[in-house]
Amino acid sequence: MIRRLIIGTVLASVTASAAAGCGGDGGDKAKPEVAWAGKVCDGVTASGAGLSFPQLDPENGARSAKALAGFLDAMGKRLQTMETRLQGAGAPPVDNGGAALNTALANLRGTESAVRTASGGLAKAKVTDAKSFKAAVTEAGQAMRKVQTYQGPTKDLRADPALAKAFDQAGSCKTHQL
Repeated sequence: MIRRLIIGTVLASVTASAAAGCGGDGGDKAKPEVAWAGKVCDGVTASGAGLSFPQLDPENGARSAKALAGFLDAMGKRLQTMETRLQGAGAPPVDNGGAALNTALANLRGTESAVRTASGGLAKAKVTDAKSFKAAVTEAGQAMRKVQTYQGPTKDLRADPALAKAFDQAGSCKTHQL
């Protein structure tokens, strides 16, 4: 039950952002917006790769809380890296591209903040047994609740029709069916 709560709360909000990435390819250079989309997809994918959910044992609540806090901390760092890479890509070369990027960055920052709040809460929680572990996880879940529907920066960027078309045309984004 606890594992499902954690997976539903944490992974639905953040793993989607990592999965929302895609790799670029050399053929995306014909149109600036398509090349930009490929660059963004590369950055998002690299930021989210390699993170795995820890083994949890509610009967060993202190160890499980520490492992989960570490997982959330690593996730927060990856979201921060993703933000840096998006900023590095600059505004997309389409009308209102700056506004689209700002929306994506704001949503990413909100998600990162929620993850860090949950991680910090777990790290500070006095967990001694299964009951206190469940209480700490429930509190962390409350911190994550507002970002449960977050689907990642590429989803936010795709809200702009010109960018959606650019993501659709980027070869490697097609490979990842994004």
